[in-house]
Amino acid sequence: MNKIKRLAFGILVAGLAFGFSAFTTVKKRSVLIYYKVDTTYPNANDPRGYVYYSGDMCASGGNTCSAQWDIGTHIPPVGDGEPLPTTGVTFQTGSVYSGHVDL
Repeated sequence: MNKIKRLAFGILVAGLAFGFSAFTTVKKRSVLIYYKVDTTYPNANDPRGYVYYSGDMCASGGNTCSAQWDIGTHIPPVGDGEPLPTTGVTFQTGSVYSGHVDL
């Protein structure tokens, strides 16, 4: 009877651990930082004028330097200089970093 209790307890602990990990697993989102390189489109939430760079390109002074965008189902950029897609992307409110792009 003692072995059955230990087995049941082990199954209970394993089930709790699995259930807990299901709630703590972070879903990967496709949110990336894009830099505002073209000031022809000054609005921070306008996708036009944003370009991807892998490093920090912001310098102090100016208006919008960068913002985070959820690119949805688009393929993430692999190289610097790739423009943000103009459709199917979502601006992340509160993610604007002020300044200008230091190229």
